Amino acid sequence: MNYQAQLTLLADILKNQRYEGYGTQDEMKQLQRLAKSLHEQNLLDSNMQQIFDNINAYCVNGNCPDLAVQIDHWLQAISDFSVPEQIE
Repeated sequence: MNYQAQLTLLADILKNQRYEGYGTQDEMKQLQRLAKSLHEQNLLDSNMQQIFDNINAYCVNGNCPDLAVQIDHWLQAISDFSVPEQIE
């Protein structure tokens, strides 16, 4: 799965969790794998790497209903992100 597809899947899962108000254990594991895989790209700016770190921490800590605003922030950052040509 290429980088853009992973990013799209990550955003889709986050949108679903935001809408539903929670995430399943399988979704959390998938988010964690995606965030780790995306984070490993050395060409990302520090802001995106921090977002992936925060998503990973969210998955480790489990569902937190007060994170809705944070999920919205992550989704906006992902939406605004332009994948560098070197990692497409």
